[in-house]
Amino acid sequence: MKFRVLPDPIQSVTTILNSKITSVSSKNFNIDFARIDILDESIEEINSIIDMVKSGNRLEGKDYTNGNLNREI
Repeated sequence: MKFRVLPDPIQSVTTILNSKITSVSSKNFNIDFARIDILDESIEEINSIIDMVKSGNRLEGKDYTNGNLNREI
């Protein structure tokens, strides 16, 4: 797996991104706002992502993951 690394020399912070796109359903969360990190997506893809997040659904397929949200310890 390859993980994208985004250094930020101004804030001395480095972000390591998952090798797959993280997509989590927000239907079971009592939230008013959601953060979406956009990197390389086209305008059409961004609009699709926004619609998906607004509906509370998640993107699915081989390119997506829900991270460790439902992982048992």
